[in-house]
Amino acid sequence: MVSRRNFFSIATIMAIIFFLFQFTNIALEAWNNYDANRYAVDIHDLKDRGMAYLAGLHGDTGENSWGEPRGTVVFVGEAGSPMEATVKNWATYTKRAMGTSRDLEEWVGAPELLVVDAAALRGDWQVLAGRLTEYTAAGVNVVFGSLPDVGQIAACQELRDLLGIEEVRGENAAVAGLHLYRGFLLGGEVIYQGKDQAEDLRRQDMDLSFPWYILSAGTKTYMKGIPEDGSLRPEEHPAVIWRRSAEPGYVFAVNGSYLEDAAGLGILSAIAAESRSYSVYPVVNAQGMVAASFPSLAMENSQELLRRYSRSMRGLFQDILWPDLAGVYQKSHMGLTCMMAPELDYGDNAKPDQALFISYMKSINALSAEAGLTGQRVSDTDMADKLASDFAFLEAAKLEYQFTAFYGGELPEKEVMDALGWEGLSSLRTVVSAYTGGSEVIGWQSERVTRQTAIADGLDHTFMGDLRVRALETALGYNSVLVDAGRVVWPGPEDSSWEVLSERLASDIAPYRELFGAFDAATASQCDQRIRDMLALDFTESIEGQQLTLRTAGTDGPVWFILRTANATVEKVEGGSFRRIEAGAFLIQADQEEIVVTLRGQV
Repeated sequence: MVSRRNFFSIATIMAIIFFLFQFTNIALEAWNNYDANRYAVDIHDLKDRGMAYLAGLHGDTGENSWGEPRGTVVFVGEAGSPMEATVKNWATYTKRAMGTSRDLEEWVGAPELLVVDAAALRGDWQVLAGRLTEYTAAGVNVVFGSLPDVGQIAACQELRDLLGIEEVRGENAAVAGLHLYRGFLLGGEVIYQGKDQAEDLRRQDMDLSFPWYILSAGTKTYMKGIPEDGSLRPEEHPAVIWRRSAEPGYVFAVNGSYLEDAAGLGILSAIAAESRSYSVYPVVNAQGMVAASFPSLAMENSQELLRRYSRSMRGLFQDILWPDLAGVYQKSHMGLTCMMAPELDYGDNAKPDQALFISYMKSINALSAEAGLTGQRVSDTDMADKLASDFAFLEAAKLEYQFTAFYGGELPEKEVMDALGWEGLSSLRTVVSAYTGGSEVIGWQSERVTRQTAIADGLDHTFMGDLRVRALETALGYNSVLVDAGRVVWPGPEDSSWEVLSERLASDIAPYRELFGAFDAATASQCDQRIRDMLALDFTESIEGQQLTLRTAGTDGPVWFILRTANATVEKVEGGSFRRIEAGAFLIQADQEEIVVTLRGQV
């Protein structure tokens, strides 16, 4: 039996606990400024396209802000080709000057890198190989962004010597997978081969058929094919990316179309690092996750969702999608941006729920995530009509939230530009697009609005997608993972259930936290600020003994660089700070216009 004194003590403690819980909830509610977007500013106060460095721009003198000559990369091949676009974008991001020539004989000079689209060149390869040998003898690093026809390589000894090919084993090697070696792209060694046939069918989208070249002594392999014949020695495996020493220059070769993809940006950055004792270049330093059409606020597609999940759209989002997404986000070391969809089907009678909208805005803000607006819809509704309906809903909800991020997905350019002109989106500062190919993963949507690409599909992460992520972490310190909720709530017959998709999302994102945890998490608007600073940045570097000096111009806030060095480590940074990414790679933060990086070891 409980005495009166004990009963009173227990009751008092319970009352105190109840009060504390209630007070905490009241305080959180009062401090949750969900109706104010912390990233909303006058976009005229932000750096715009006119402040950015663009390689190859007419009138570019080839000099940096200090009157020094920029490093130069020259592309030899067809103007306007995907490979030229990759080289041009890479030159822009790394602040190099850019030149293009359709003929190897037209270019005179000694660029830092000479990228040759050899498959597009016409001429006698005995003569062309001799010309390229002259470049390497002058210290120029030559990159074969593609290779000549296998028959031309087999017939020309001078070309094989230049490329470091000892034997042409066959015109076509059908391999089981690809092996990327450690130390080339950030993220370490990886084998792109499924653990079973089912995984291969789902994830294997890389080119597994290409000419079979056996390399000679004096070459270094970065990626190779894994033959189906397991008895072959490693040196007999078909080469995909390699380097031949042709001192004082190097010859790099890419056996495939990788330089026509965004992955080519990282491959070029890795090649630049492999061609000298150290390499330093600016990066965005942003890791984000974009939840497109999340949440959706109208009770749509109810019959199909009840059949698949035994829930309405509201129940599916609240009971399943939101808890799973929040869990993955909290374990991911990524910023989260929820691109909300008031509606997806504007042709039905279902209308968005105001109370649900406020509830999600509070939840998103409580996670320090960002709320954006999606341009996606499943109905045949004009963009103007969609936005008119969306903002009528916002006005009725009495929430004057200023959206700064917009998800354009794979919308036509005209629709995205129509959205930018909408009065209610005057605070818009960045557009997120889905990756559909090409190499311009960050850039300008308009003169004042940036564009960033969600490069990884979180619900369908393939082997080529993984290579692309590693390449863009290498080139830009950037990753953006797309989680398209529209695919879940309006599923196609080929789509798996959310139970399967969420498991893929969690397992595919998890390794990136460990591999790329040195980079910062960022929402879409935070990434926008870093993109503007990185594109406006100009820099120069010099080294004397063990001290590397970096000078910057064009930006006020902190900026970031990746420093790659084979035999040295960073000891300290004056005027900034550093983090180790992995062996031989460091993230340098420059807080002042001039910083000094002290290295330990051989430079």
